Amino acid sequence: MKLKLIAAGSVAALVLVPVAAAKSHHHHQSVPQLKAHVRASATAHGSVVAAAVAYLQLDKATILADLKAGQSLAQIAAAHGKTADGLVSALLAPAKLRLDAAVAAGRLTSDQETAFLARLTTAVTAIVNHVPAQHAANTRPVRVPTGAILKPVLAYLQLDLRSLFTQLRSGKTLAAVAVAQGKTAAGLVDAVVSSVKAQLDARVAAGKLTAAQETSFLATLQTNVAKLVNG
Repeated sequence: MKLKLIAAGSVAALVLVPVAAAKSHHHHQSVPQLKAHVRASATAHGSVVAAAVAYLQLDKATILADLKAGQSLAQIAAAHGKTADGLVSALLAPAKLRLDAAVAAGRLTSDQETAFLARLTTAVTAIVNHVPAQHAANTRPVRVPTGAILKPVLAYLQLDLRSLFTQLRSGKTLAAVAVAQGKTAAGLVDAVVSSVKAQLDARVAAGKLTAAQETSFLATLQTNVAKLVNG
């Protein structure tokens, strides 16, 4: 038996077609009959993206947008409280049902089914973990305007810009200003990171940024803001 992967524009549109060219010890079908069986199976169960839609409980447009933004199916699953392994199982389920039926009808042996499913699992796992090529717009460094950091600082400290600068010019650190305002340095850092994260979440949702880029940027931001606040 062979596994034939037909690409239709993107990884998400791959259609799994089990091409059965096998002979069991008890039953034999001609190649045309087996190909007809395969075509019926493919028509009945649809594509990878259809199975992904059902398992992830997302619409097709959302999945394709996330793939276009550079996310793998595994990353999309994780972002929506699902798992890569669960997605693989969901994608394999239609093929397994067909193969089970073929075994029950004597068209395949149990060993043939097991061997085929092992190869199919490897192929589907590779598809789920594949990271699509990112568009040029998504390969640029992530940047946020100065105001995106300054606004949450002022809001958390409950100060206007002039009052904040007056205290900083007197030699205080942002951490010291926070304490003077009855706040904490850690709280100030969290306020800035949370505010920026909300903005980046919107970019990810719009497909302008990948989830991986956001995670990396926020980790760096957390470190740099902590240094700024305490420096």
